[in-house]
Amino acid sequence: MSKRWLGLALLCGACAGASAALVQERLEAESDWLHDITYEREDTAAEGTLKLRLGDDPAFIRYFEVPVEVWAEFQAAESKGSFYGRHIRQRYERQYGKSREEVFDSPLPVQTRVDALCAFNEECEDVILQSIAQSRESIWVAAYAFTRTRIARALAEAHRRGVRVAVKMDANQAEFPGARKLVAWLRDQGVPVTLIHTAGEYAAMHNKFMVFDLRRVVTGSYNFTTVAQVSNWENLVWLDSADMAEQYKLAWDAIVSDEVTAPPAEVPEAVGAAGAH
Repeated sequence: MSKRWLGLALLCGACAGASAALVQERLEAESDWLHDITYEREDTAAEGTLKLRLGDDPAFIRYFEVPVEVWAEFQAAESKGSFYGRHIRQRYERQYGKSREEVFDSPLPVQTRVDALCAFNEECEDVILQSIAQSRESIWVAAYAFTRTRIARALAEAHRRGVRVAVKMDANQAEFPGARKLVAWLRDQGVPVTLIHTAGEYAAMHNKFMVFDLRRVVTGSYNFTTVAQVSNWENLVWLDSADMAEQYKLAWDAIVSDEVTAPPAEVPEAVGAAGAH
């Protein structure tokens, strides 16, 4: 082992040994609609994650970067429900239902050599169309928004020549008229399209990537839409790497609809819940 890598290994080992311990506290709210309240943070951190359930909903809500001072005030509040509604419910970034780490075991970052190119704005679609045309075995599509008929026709043509094609798309974006028409057309052509439903007010299946023949990947800001093609500043990266393609395919496999689709119970009006942001 070279001195450079040995020094790096020793440094990483020292960092791991010095990692802060996790502190978890529990709060009994004595409430009919606030349950299983916990607060977790590193022992030296000034902020942590608050987790709780509302009413009969079995899904947890997590609030991130909640200050220790707010947690202390929550503990001391005479009315836990009122404090939650006024000072927590819409104040912090939140996640409803299972976290991605509970459904997808993210791999360690892969370090490998790749052949790559980048495209911008109107160049993006040509890279995608060429990649689809060159595919011989499989195309796995993750689409936040999808209305671009040229890309849809290329995918259908690939399917007709024997390429395995499958699409996963955000369900909310699929409600727009152009997207509904395109999804119906792809399904009619024999291309399976799975709509991904996400729970919570701020969640979305926001990926935009394609995996070709488990060898090449395209990904970037570019949605597969006409607006992205003709109106937006966009970017796209094309990668030729089996290692990268494997990781993206694992990510594609892990994209599933949330198990709990019922929204969390609303805070009673008497509590004085804050309006949505």
